[in-house]
Amino acid sequence: MSQPTHLVVGPDGHGVTEYALALAAVADAPVIREEEFSSAPLPAGFIHTTFTDHLFGPSPDEAVDALLTRVSARALSVSFHDIPQPEEGEERFARRTPAYLRLAQACLDSGGVAVTNSDHEAHFFRSRGVDVSVVRLPIPRNDSSFAPEPGTVGVLGFLYPGKGHEDLIDDLAGTDYRLRFLGSVSSGHEDWADGLLQRAKSAGLDAEITGWLTNDELAAEMGRIAVPVCAHKHFSASGSLMTWLGAGRHVLATDSDYTREIDAWLPGRITRVAPAATGGWRAAVDAFSEPGPADPPSWTWDDVTAQWQTLWETRA
Repeated sequence: MSQPTHLVVGPDGHGVTEYALALAAVADAPVIREEEFSSAPLPAGFIHTTFTDHLFGPSPDEAVDALLTRVSARALSVSFHDIPQPEEGEERFARRTPAYLRLAQACLDSGGVAVTNSDHEAHFFRSRGVDVSVVRLPIPRNDSSFAPEPGTVGVLGFLYPGKGHEDLIDDLAGTDYRLRFLGSVSSGHEDWADGLLQRAKSAGLDAEITGWLTNDELAAEMGRIAVPVCAHKHFSASGSLMTWLGAGRHVLATDSDYTREIDAWLPGRITRVAPAATGGWRAAVDAFSEPGPADPPSWTWDDVTAQWQTLWETRA
């Protein structure tokens, strides 16, 4: 029972879906692919899925109920993403927490595994009595030509509230810096994105949202950025940060439990910026210096998959 069937749920391009597809591909695993979660029968044997509640049901409890009902008595392996955290708001945190704990415990009770992408996320479960494992996100190497345009400050990834775009705009107001947001706007946040550009304009800043980019286009646009930034307000694990690191770039990142964890794991790769400091981003951007990209850290999909395989073999 060392190799599960992978149930991959969600639209193409979604970060959680892309993680699931990449893991299945490197593991050379059988895949059931669904754009939307269904109740179709599953094959006998061990099942693995990559979970964030909104892809599996209209509410966290309904999402967990639907998944557990469908899996039935099979052993279940889950990669947990978008772990509940207090910063998301008291009501939402209280609503999501029991569902995630229930699903993680069900995985362990079934003879499967429950896994997060960081120690910070694992603490959410472990502090509540559920002993999950940790497999860090991969650092995908990408060939990004280093040709920074002076004065450019870049944020990478899907655009939605909570990633600190507003903080950057407010701190850099009245300067000559150019903000470039590399990625597309998450569905449902189009009005917010329009307001973001208007906020930048009112602050006297030039700001641009590139829209969706192919991998080659993204690598090229990353190379044009002089100051890479991950300004997330609520880190738990970040594919965006890993993508910058995979290009060998040094990154300004919001100080948090998660970025302290990454800083300890990969010393010298990031500069942590105190989010509460007035003008903190301005000071950090002004002081930023990067003579060129370093050799990217070595933590590939092969490493990630090997760690998953060990978990499946020892727990299933």
